[in-house]
Amino acid sequence: MTEQRLGPPPVEKLSDVAWARVERNVFQRMTEGTVTHASAARDVKPERKNQWLWLAVPGAAAAAFALAFFSMNGPTAPASSDEPSRVVAGASPSSVSFGDAHVTLDANSAVVMDQKAGKPTALLEHGAAVFGVAPRGDRGPFTVLAGDALVRTTQAKFRVTREGELARISVETGSVEIRFRGHDLKVAAQHSWSSERPSEIMGLSIPR
Repeated sequence: MTEQRLGPPPVEKLSDVAWARVERNVFQRMTEGTVTHASAARDVKPERKNQWLWLAVPGAAAAAFALAFFSMNGPTAPASSDEPSRVVAGASPSSVSFGDAHVTLDANSAVVMDQKAGKPTALLEHGAAVFGVAPRGDRGPFTVLAGDALVRTTQAKFRVTREGELARISVETGSVEIRFRGHDLKVAAQHSWSSERPSEIMGLSIPR
């Protein structure tokens, strides 16, 4: 069996708030770079000093922009960020780390992830995704929303599929709790649930 490596998800267009943060970091680093290079250029001859600064400032600005941009758009969603992160998979699957969870999206799927107040939540917009949640202890559950279904777990590996308002959840390891239109139920490993038949929990067929 050939192992297939998944590439990082595509980068979404930055929001106005994110651009403002980038610009603030760039100007701050430009100022620091200007002071540093100006101090180093005190012993440079006067006729070359201005030329040195004109070359140093754009270089510092470019380096600061690259650092700020790539630090905000890597394949790992920052756990301390208060801003939601949207991940979209194109024609091939994509994977991303989100705090202590690993998310693998099917092709043509999209998920919005939010770590606000230390409560990780993922909203599956469409498609399907596999969530691998490491043990969270007393830090509270990891939550996934898919249509009217809400899935919570503190340790599990499970797959969520959404087609419009239709949701399906299958659990590989661990267990999850599902709330659907006011009703709660628990789905254990090797079992599945569908909003088509919300009162039924079905066993998964295991290949031999």
